[in-house]
Amino acid sequence: MATGSGASRDDLMFEAAYLYYMEGLTQQAIGTKLGYTRWTIGRLIDEARETGLVSISINHPRAQTHHLERQITAELGVQAIVVPGNNTDGVAAAARAAAKYLVNRSPRTLGISWGRTMSAIAAALNENWANGVVVYQTNGGPTHAGDNEVSSSVSAIAHKGNGTAYTLPAPALVGNPDLGPHLMAEPSVAHVLEGAHSANAIFYSPGTASTDSVLVKSGFLTSDSIDRIRDMGAVGDILSHFVDADGEPIAAELERRTIALPLSQLASAKHKVAVAGEPAKAQALVAAARAGLADLIIIDTPTAERVLAITSKET
Repeated sequence: MATGSGASRDDLMFEAAYLYYMEGLTQQAIGTKLGYTRWTIGRLIDEARETGLVSISINHPRAQTHHLERQITAELGVQAIVVPGNNTDGVAAAARAAAKYLVNRSPRTLGISWGRTMSAIAAALNENWANGVVVYQTNGGPTHAGDNEVSSSVSAIAHKGNGTAYTLPAPALVGNPDLGPHLMAEPSVAHVLEGAHSANAIFYSPGTASTDSVLVKSGFLTSDSIDRIRDMGAVGDILSHFVDADGEPIAAELERRTIALPLSQLASAKHKVAVAGEPAKAQALVAAARAGLADLIIIDTPTAERVLAITSKET
């Protein structure tokens, strides 16, 4: 390598950058080798990047989505993990990212909602992903045994983590608003909800205020009733609570019929993670973030772009 006073600036930048990036020398070691101070070497390396002599690429899938994460955090004040996805595999992509996050965090106790996305997370988890996790169901749901959304999410996540599942012996919604408070006070229900509230983390996926909602498909609501709920201002449901664009419940009567962790307790939980791989859930995600009902969202790129489109339209 050409060094000394006869070397051009480009030569010096090349030599400093090569030794730093390719050979792994420290700036102090490079300075000693080339006869310059560490500060001069630092300026040469910075200049090599600024002029394009050195370009750096990060070979990680999230490198192409990091700008979306930063924009969402700036707009909504929540952390975001955005993974590449499209309109056909968004749920699976978000579920895989959520499963990876769960494994890395390894919570001892966990609150889990039920539904298609939660079932996808359960499927994405490997056997023995945890050692004795305790899982609490956060909202009522189908209680029959077999291949349903509760058994394939709440129970499966616990089973794969060598743990125990506490499911709610209650429906998501009851027909009589006077019955709801009594069910919520039942010890078997209250115990599970208390466990969910105090868990190390709560994972859920917001629902849509549409006929595609799992609450409609599970028989808790009719197509006509979901239309009325949407007309009342609902943008989706969070743990079976239908909320408006600000994350506030749309009707006191409907809240009395809902058997689920109260939204006030979700807001005060230790760590709450909303997972979605469908742009149709973007408005509910925005509402959850605004109301403090999520401090991390894990989503795919189409959902992230819809979230940002909503926030930019409203500012």
